[in-house]
Amino acid sequence: MASNNPRPTKAERRAAARAQAQAMREEQERKDRRTKITRRSLLAGGAVVIAGGAAYAVTRDDDSSDSTVSQGKANKSDFPKIVLKDGSWTYGAGPKAGATNSGAKVLDVYFDYSCHYCAVFEDLHSDEITKLINDKKITLALHPCKILGQDWTDQVMNAMGTVLDEAPEKALDFHTKVFALFYKIYQSQDTSLMTVDNIVSTAQDAGVPSSVTSKFADAISANKYGEWTTQGTKVFSDKGFSGTPTVVLDGKTLDLATIGTATGLTDTVSGASSSATDGATEQATEQSTADPSGAK
Repeated sequence: MASNNPRPTKAERRAAARAQAQAMREEQERKDRRTKITRRSLLAGGAVVIAGGAAYAVTRDDDSSDSTVSQGKANKSDFPKIVLKDGSWTYGAGPKAGATNSGAKVLDVYFDYSCHYCAVFEDLHSDEITKLINDKKITLALHPCKILGQDWTDQVMNAMGTVLDEAPEKALDFHTKVFALFYKIYQSQDTSLMTVDNIVSTAQDAGVPSSVTSKFADAISANKYGEWTTQGTKVFSDKGFSGTPTVVLDGKTLDLATIGTATGLTDTVSGASSSATDGATEQATEQSTADPSGAK
Protein backbone atom coordinates (compact mmCIF):
# COMPACT_ATOMS: atom_id res chain seq x y z
CA MET A 1 0.00 0.00 0.00
CA ALA A 2 1.36 3.41 -0.93
CA SER A 3 2.39 5.71 1.88
CA ASN A 4 0.30 8.83 2.53
CA ASN A 5 3.38 10.74 3.64
CA PRO A 6 4.46 13.36 1.05
CA ARG A 7 7.83 12.79 -0.57
CA PRO A 8 10.50 15.02 1.04
CA THR A 9 11.57 18.00 -1.07
CA LYS A 10 15.12 18.26 -2.40
CA ALA A 11 15.88 20.90 0.25
CA GLU A 12 14.53 18.63 3.00
CA ARG A 13 16.58 15.69 1.70
CA ARG A 14 19.71 17.84 1.60
CA ALA A 15 19.08 19.01 5.15
CA ALA A 16 18.70 15.39 6.21
CA ALA A 17 21.92 14.54 4.38
CA ARG A 18 23.80 17.32 6.16
CA ALA A 19 22.46 16.07 9.48
CA GLN A 20 23.55 12.56 8.53
CA ALA A 21 27.01 13.86 7.65
CA GLN A 22 27.26 15.49 11.07
CA ALA A 23 26.20 12.23 12.69
CA MET A 24 28.84 10.37 10.68
CA ARG A 25 31.47 12.91 11.77
CA GLU A 26 30.55 12.41 15.42
CA GLU A 27 30.58 8.65 14.97
CA GLN A 28 34.04 8.85 13.40
CA GLU A 29 35.30 10.83 16.38
CA ARG A 30 33.95 8.13 18.70
CA LYS A 31 35.56 5.43 16.58
CA ASP A 32 38.88 7.27 16.61
CA ARG A 33 38.82 7.38 20.40
CA ARG A 34 37.93 3.67 20.63
CA THR A 35 40.62 2.57 18.21
CA LYS A 36 43.47 4.91 19.16
CA ILE A 37 45.19 2.32 21.33
CA THR A 38 44.39 -0.80 19.32
CA ARG A 39 44.63 0.34 15.69
CA ARG A 40 48.33 -0.36 15.27
CA SER A 41 48.07 -3.88 16.62
CA LEU A 42 44.90 -4.61 14.65
CA LEU A 43 46.47 -3.59 11.37
CA ALA A 44 49.65 -5.51 12.14
CA GLY A 45 47.67 -8.61 12.93
CA GLY A 46 45.52 -8.50 9.81
CA ALA A 47 42.32 -8.05 11.82
CA VAL A 48 38.87 -8.14 10.28
CA VAL A 49 35.86 -5.94 10.79
CA ILE A 50 32.51 -7.65 11.30
CA ALA A 51 29.76 -5.51 9.84
CA GLY A 52 26.27 -6.39 8.67
CA GLY A 53 26.89 -10.07 9.32
CA ALA A 54 29.96 -10.46 7.08
CA ALA A 55 33.73 -10.11 7.56
CA TYR A 56 36.01 -7.83 5.55
CA ALA A 57 39.75 -7.30 5.98
CA VAL A 58 40.88 -3.90 7.22
CA THR A 59 44.05 -4.06 5.14
CA ARG A 60 43.88 -1.64 2.19
CA ASP A 61 45.13 -2.17 -1.34
CA ASP A 62 44.36 1.08 -3.16
CA ASP A 63 45.45 0.74 -6.76
CA SER A 64 46.56 3.77 -8.73
CA SER A 65 43.59 5.68 -10.07
CA ASP A 66 44.35 5.16 -13.75
CA SER A 67 43.91 1.38 -13.34
CA THR A 68 40.15 1.97 -13.27
CA VAL A 69 39.96 3.55 -16.69
CA SER A 70 42.74 1.67 -18.49
CA GLN A 71 41.82 -1.92 -17.65
CA GLY A 72 39.48 -2.45 -20.60
CA LYS A 73 35.95 -3.80 -20.93
CA ALA A 74 34.86 -7.04 -19.26
CA ASN A 75 33.43 -8.39 -22.53
CA LYS A 76 31.31 -11.01 -20.80
CA SER A 77 27.76 -11.94 -21.72
CA ASP A 78 26.54 -11.53 -18.13
CA PHE A 79 28.10 -8.06 -17.75
CA PRO A 80 26.64 -4.90 -19.30
CA LYS A 81 28.55 -4.07 -22.48
CA ILE A 82 30.16 -0.86 -21.19
CA VAL A 83 31.28 -2.33 -17.85
CA LEU A 84 35.00 -2.71 -17.16
CA LYS A 85 36.80 -5.82 -15.95
CA ASP A 86 36.46 -4.87 -12.27
CA GLY A 87 32.69 -4.40 -12.61
CA SER A 88 32.76 -0.59 -12.66
CA TRP A 89 31.47 1.79 -15.28
CA THR A 90 32.64 5.32 -15.98
CA TYR A 91 31.34 8.78 -16.89
CA GLY A 92 32.94 11.54 -18.88
CA ALA A 93 31.48 14.91 -19.84
CA GLY A 94 27.83 14.80 -20.78
CA PRO A 95 27.68 12.92 -18.48
CA LYS A 96 28.28 10.09 -20.94
CA ALA A 97 28.29 6.50 -19.70
CA GLY A 98 31.37 4.52 -20.69
CA ALA A 99 33.39 7.68 -21.37
CA THR A 100 36.28 9.35 -19.51
CA ASN A 101 37.69 12.85 -19.23
CA SER A 102 41.26 12.70 -20.45
CA GLY A 103 43.77 13.77 -17.81
CA ALA A 104 41.11 14.28 -15.13
CA LYS A 105 41.27 12.87 -11.64
CA VAL A 106 39.35 9.62 -11.17
CA LEU A 107 36.66 9.53 -8.50
CA ASP A 108 35.87 5.91 -7.59
CA VAL A 109 32.65 5.37 -5.65
CA TYR A 110 32.03 1.90 -4.17
CA PHE A 111 28.43 1.33 -3.12
CA ASP A 112 25.67 -1.18 -2.42
CA TYR A 113 22.14 -0.38 -3.56
CA SER A 114 20.89 -1.62 -0.17
CA CYS A 115 23.04 0.84 1.80
CA HIS A 116 21.23 3.86 3.22
CA TYR A 117 24.52 5.68 3.82
CA CYS A 118 25.15 5.34 0.10
CA ALA A 119 21.72 6.85 -0.55
CA VAL A 120 22.61 9.81 1.70
CA PHE A 121 25.91 10.26 -0.13
CA GLU A 122 24.19 10.18 -3.51
CA ASP A 123 21.55 12.71 -2.50
CA LEU A 124 24.11 15.11 -1.08
CA HIS A 125 26.67 14.88 -3.87
CA SER A 126 24.88 13.90 -7.11
CA ASP A 127 24.54 17.44 -8.49
CA GLU A 128 28.07 18.29 -7.45
CA ILE A 129 29.49 15.16 -9.10
CA THR A 130 27.62 15.86 -12.33
CA LYS A 131 29.10 19.36 -12.47
CA LEU A 132 32.60 18.05 -11.79
CA ILE A 133 32.17 15.56 -14.63
CA ASN A 134 30.85 18.14 -17.07
CA ASP A 135 33.60 20.59 -16.09
CA LYS A 136 36.07 17.78 -16.88
CA LYS A 137 37.51 17.94 -13.39
CA ILE A 138 36.91 14.22 -12.76
CA THR A 139 36.12 10.94 -14.43
CA LEU A 140 33.50 9.17 -12.32
CA ALA A 141 33.83 5.41 -11.85
CA LEU A 142 30.89 3.69 -10.17
CA HIS A 143 31.66 0.37 -8.45
CA PRO A 144 28.55 -1.60 -7.43
CA CYS A 145 28.81 -4.46 -4.98
CA LYS A 146 26.63 -6.65 -2.79
CA ILE A 147 28.22 -6.68 0.66
CA LEU A 148 24.98 -6.53 2.61
CA GLY A 149 23.47 -9.74 1.27
CA GLN A 150 20.11 -8.27 0.30
CA ASP A 151 17.79 -9.34 -2.51
CA TRP A 152 17.06 -5.67 -3.20
CA THR A 153 20.62 -5.24 -4.46
CA ASP A 154 20.14 -8.08 -6.94
CA GLN A 155 16.88 -6.59 -8.19
CA VAL A 156 18.35 -3.14 -8.76
CA MET A 157 21.56 -4.51 -10.27
CA ASN A 158 19.61 -6.50 -12.85
CA ALA A 159 17.50 -3.46 -13.67
CA MET A 160 20.62 -1.28 -13.91
CA GLY A 161 22.34 -3.84 -16.13
CA THR A 162 19.41 -3.69 -18.51
CA VAL A 163 19.52 0.12 -18.56
CA LEU A 164 23.28 0.18 -19.16
CA ASP A 165 22.87 -2.19 -22.10
CA GLU A 166 19.84 -0.56 -23.70
CA ALA A 167 19.54 3.04 -22.46
CA PRO A 168 22.96 3.97 -21.02
CA GLU A 169 22.29 7.69 -21.37
CA LYS A 170 19.62 7.32 -18.65
CA ALA A 171 21.66 5.18 -16.27
CA LEU A 172 23.08 7.96 -14.08
CA ASP A 173 19.65 9.50 -13.48
CA PHE A 174 18.29 6.05 -12.69
CA HIS A 175 21.18 5.45 -10.28
CA THR A 176 20.33 8.64 -8.38
CA LYS A 177 16.58 8.09 -8.34
CA VAL A 178 16.70 4.43 -7.30
CA PHE A 179 18.84 5.44 -4.32
CA ALA A 180 16.21 8.06 -3.45
CA LEU A 181 13.59 5.30 -3.58
CA PHE A 182 15.63 3.11 -1.26
CA TYR A 183 16.14 5.93 1.22
CA LYS A 184 12.39 6.55 1.25
CA ILE A 185 11.91 2.84 2.01
CA TYR A 186 14.56 2.93 4.72
CA GLN A 187 13.09 5.99 6.40
CA SER A 188 9.52 4.70 6.27
CA GLN A 189 10.53 1.12 7.19
CA ASP A 190 7.94 0.11 4.59
CA THR A 191 9.31 -2.99 2.89
CA SER A 192 6.13 -3.32 0.84
CA LEU A 193 7.65 -0.63 -1.40
CA MET A 194 10.47 -3.00 -2.41
CA THR A 195 8.84 -4.16 -5.63
CA VAL A 196 9.81 -4.55 -9.25
CA ASP A 197 6.94 -2.22 -10.14
CA ASN A 198 8.50 0.54 -8.05
CA ILE A 199 11.88 -0.02 -9.69
CA VAL A 200 10.16 0.20 -13.08
CA SER A 201 8.34 3.43 -12.21
CA THR A 202 11.56 4.92 -10.81
CA ALA A 203 13.40 4.10 -14.03
CA GLN A 204 10.62 5.58 -16.12
CA ASP A 205 10.78 8.72 -13.96
CA ALA A 206 14.47 8.87 -14.93
CA GLY A 207 13.49 8.76 -18.59
CA VAL A 208 14.16 5.08 -19.28
CA PRO A 209 11.81 3.98 -22.11
CA SER A 210 9.05 1.49 -21.31
CA SER A 211 10.50 -0.79 -24.00
CA VAL A 212 13.51 -1.17 -21.68
CA THR A 213 11.75 -1.25 -18.30
CA SER A 214 9.45 -3.99 -19.64
CA LYS A 215 12.52 -6.26 -19.58
CA PHE A 216 13.29 -5.69 -15.88
CA ALA A 217 11.09 -8.48 -14.53
CA ASP A 218 12.64 -11.17 -16.72
CA ALA A 219 16.18 -9.96 -16.00
CA ILE A 220 15.50 -9.94 -12.25
CA SER A 221 13.84 -13.36 -12.32
CA ALA A 222 16.79 -14.88 -14.20
CA ASN A 223 19.39 -12.87 -12.23
CA LYS A 224 20.77 -12.06 -15.67
CA TYR A 225 23.62 -9.90 -14.40
CA GLY A 226 24.47 -11.95 -11.32
CA GLU A 227 28.09 -12.51 -12.32
CA TRP A 228 28.55 -8.76 -12.67
CA THR A 229 27.35 -8.31 -9.10
CA THR A 230 29.67 -11.09 -7.93
CA GLN A 231 32.67 -9.49 -9.60
CA GLY A 232 32.03 -6.08 -8.04
CA THR A 233 31.67 -7.67 -4.62
CA LYS A 234 34.92 -9.61 -5.07
CA VAL A 235 36.82 -6.47 -6.04
CA PHE A 236 35.46 -4.62 -3.01
CA SER A 237 36.50 -7.46 -0.70
CA ASP A 238 39.90 -7.92 -2.34
CA LYS A 239 40.69 -4.26 -1.77
CA GLY A 240 39.99 -4.70 1.94
CA PHE A 241 37.32 -2.03 2.16
CA SER A 242 35.22 -2.23 5.31
CA GLY A 243 32.02 -0.38 4.48
CA THR A 244 29.99 1.48 1.92
CA PRO A 245 30.16 4.04 0.55
CA THR A 246 33.90 4.02 0.03
CA VAL A 247 35.07 6.99 -2.02
CA VAL A 248 38.54 7.16 -3.56
CA LEU A 249 40.07 10.12 -5.40
CA ASP A 250 43.17 9.36 -7.48
CA GLY A 251 44.00 6.37 -5.30
CA LYS A 252 43.42 8.07 -1.94
CA THR A 253 40.47 7.13 0.24
CA LEU A 254 38.40 10.14 1.28
CA ASP A 255 37.09 10.86 4.77
CA LEU A 256 33.30 10.92 4.29
CA ALA A 257 32.78 13.19 7.28
CA THR A 258 35.21 15.78 5.95
CA ILE A 259 33.54 15.94 2.53
CA GLY A 260 30.04 15.86 4.02
CA THR A 261 28.83 19.14 2.51
CA ALA A 262 27.28 20.00 -0.86
CA THR A 263 30.69 21.31 -2.04
CA GLY A 264 32.92 18.91 -0.13
CA LEU A 265 34.06 16.96 -3.19
CA THR A 266 34.61 20.10 -5.24
CA ASP A 267 36.79 21.57 -2.50
CA THR A 268 38.78 18.34 -2.33
CA VAL A 269 39.25 18.03 -6.09
CA SER A 270 40.42 21.64 -6.26
CA GLY A 271 42.81 21.09 -3.35
CA ALA A 272 40.99 23.42 -0.99
CA SER A 273 40.41 20.58 1.49
CA SER A 274 42.71 17.80 2.72
CA SER A 275 40.15 15.04 3.13
CA ALA A 276 42.18 12.29 1.50
CA THR A 277 43.68 9.73 3.83
CA ASP A 278 46.29 7.05 3.41
CA GLY A 279 45.27 3.52 2.49
CA ALA A 280 45.16 2.19 6.06
CA THR A 281 42.70 4.76 7.42
CA GLU A 282 39.27 3.54 8.45
CA GLN A 283 36.16 4.86 6.71
CA ALA A 284 34.05 7.57 8.31
CA THR A 285 31.06 5.27 8.49
CA GLU A 286 30.57 1.67 9.40
CA GLN A 287 28.87 -0.59 6.90
CA SER A 288 25.16 0.06 6.86
CA THR A 289 22.62 -2.60 7.69
CA ALA A 290 20.56 -3.22 4.57
CA ASP A 291 17.42 -4.48 6.26
CA PRO A 292 14.89 -1.63 6.23
CA SER A 293 13.16 -3.27 9.16
CA GLY A 294 16.13 -2.16 11.27
CA ALA A 295 17.36 -5.67 12.09
CA LYS A 296 21.08 -5.77 12.82
